[in-house]
Amino acid sequence: MAKPASPMKVVGSKYQDVLGDIRNAYNAFRASEISIADVIIDDPESAAAMNISQLADVSETSVASVVRFAKTMGYKGYPEFRMALISEISRMQSKGVQPSGLDGGITLGDSASEVIRKIANADALAIQATAEKLDIPVFNRVVDTWSKSKTIGIFGVGSSGFVAMDLQLKLNRLGKNAIAWHDAHTALTSVSLLKRGDALVAISHSGTTIDVIEVMNEFKSRGVKIILITNSNRNPATSLAHLVLLTSARETTFRSGATASRIAQLTVVDCLCVSLAQKNWASTKVALDDSRQAVGSRTGKKINTSDINYLRPASKSRSR
Repeated sequence: MAKPASPMKVVGSKYQDVLGDIRNAYNAFRASEISIADVIIDDPESAAAMNISQLADVSETSVASVVRFAKTMGYKGYPEFRMALISEISRMQSKGVQPSGLDGGITLGDSASEVIRKIANADALAIQATAEKLDIPVFNRVVDTWSKSKTIGIFGVGSSGFVAMDLQLKLNRLGKNAIAWHDAHTALTSVSLLKRGDALVAISHSGTTIDVIEVMNEFKSRGVKIILITNSNRNPATSLAHLVLLTSARETTFRSGATASRIAQLTVVDCLCVSLAQKNWASTKVALDDSRQAVGSRTGKKINTSDINYLRPASKSRSR
């Protein structure tokens, strides 16, 4: 068996999504951590104004528990955690988003207009926050890896499986050999399709799905470059990935991770594919022309390849 690829993991560290990270890690918390998390999630602004003793009292825990909670979330201590929370709240408020309303979700008493407004706000926030959260150097390395890979495998289960299939279609249209799997058995029986130098894109909102972790581990052991699209940099899957791109999506009461997370993942996928097209525009245009002509007969109208205007290199203005 081939030796594992050398470590290349890069995770963006500039962007902090404190509330999102707390919700993502919530199911793995101990009782005291859940109590502290509940106080913060229920009223982030009030929690950010508390010192360590006050938070311990309100959450009915101890100062030591609050310190452990902060360290569990990846901070040196409570002061650093509190400053990160304050910064996040300030950033959201500057954009007209109230942190206290992010996780309240849709209620049984909401009118149709309120449901529409809340869903639209949540989806728009997922797209905007994800764009801010993307680490540009890592993003560029992913595009470069895709450009050099002969074959790109894509794996995701549940709603992430739909994103995987969408990514496969986009890459195929760009002339890349890409294969998407949405169940572990199929992916593992196809493991020989990817060789050293190829890439596997794993898509998992939580980063804790056992099937995703097993598939990542198997392909990594064969020298395949592992790229992960996930919502948190503190999960088991990130420890296996060479390159990690983070999304930022929160859910409302009536919406599971299948909605906002999928929108955030699709945002990352679209950005990557457009950047890949830019990087290899000559071959990309040929592939796009071929695909448009191939499906043109199905639309009932003749396709003119000159209609492809997006990503066309900017023409140089003539001197007068």
